[in-house]
Amino acid sequence: MSGYNPLAEEGVGYHDLFKIARSLSVADTHLDAPPDGLWAGIEALAAAGPRGAGAAPGAPPSHTALDAARARRTHVPHLLAAAAVILVAAVGLIAFVERLDASRVTTLDAISLVNDGLAPEGASSAARATLVAQTDGRYALDVDVSGLPATSDSFLELWIIDSRVERMYSLGPLHGSGRYVLPDHVEPASFPIVDVSIEPTDGAPQHSGRSILRGTLTI
Repeated sequence: MSGYNPLAEEGVGYHDLFKIARSLSVADTHLDAPPDGLWAGIEALAAAGPRGAGAAPGAPPSHTALDAARARRTHVPHLLAAAAVILVAAVGLIAFVERLDASRVTTLDAISLVNDGLAPEGASSAARATLVAQTDGRYALDVDVSGLPATSDSFLELWIIDSRVERMYSLGPLHGSGRYVLPDHVEPASFPIVDVSIEPTDGAPQHSGRSILRGTLTI
C-alpha cells in the first residue's frame, strides 16, 4: 500500500515491529492502577475549559510579543524622565514654600547701629538692625549696612551681647546687608546689644574688643 509511513522515516520496518510485538509477554501489557486523584484532576481540567494558546516552547516570538517588548523598553525611559521631572518640581516647590514661610516674619524692634566713641575704622559706617520673629519660632536680625570699612587682613563679625557685656553670641561674619538668625535657645531680650566688630584672622573665637557699630534693642 502506497502512502505515508511514519515508521519508514524513523528507520523501523514492519518486520522489526512484528518482532517487538512477539517478544512482549502478558506481564509486559499489564497496567498499574492510576494514582489517587488522577481522574479528579483530569475532570477538573476538563471543566475549566481550554486554556489560552501560548507560544510553543522554542518557537520564535511573534511580532505582537516583540512589539510589546519594544513598547515596554520605550516606556521605561519615558517613565524615568517623568519621575525625575516630578522630583525636581517637588524639591523646587518645597524650597519655595520654605522661603515663603521665612519671609513671613513679625517685626519686634528696629534700631540704628552707630559709631559712638567706638573704633575709628567705623567712623563712616552706619547700619540698621531689625529684630524679627520667623514663622518657625526663631528670631533673626535683618541688617542693612552702609559705609563699612575695607578689611583686607581682617573681617567684620556680628554679635549679640547681654546688658552687662559679660556674655555674648556671634551671629557669624558680617558679609553685608542680610538676615542673620539667632541661635535656637537664645532670647533676644537677654542679649539686647547688637554689635559689629573688626576681627583678626587668627582663628580666635573671642570678641577682639574693636567694635565699630553698636545699638541696643528695647524689647
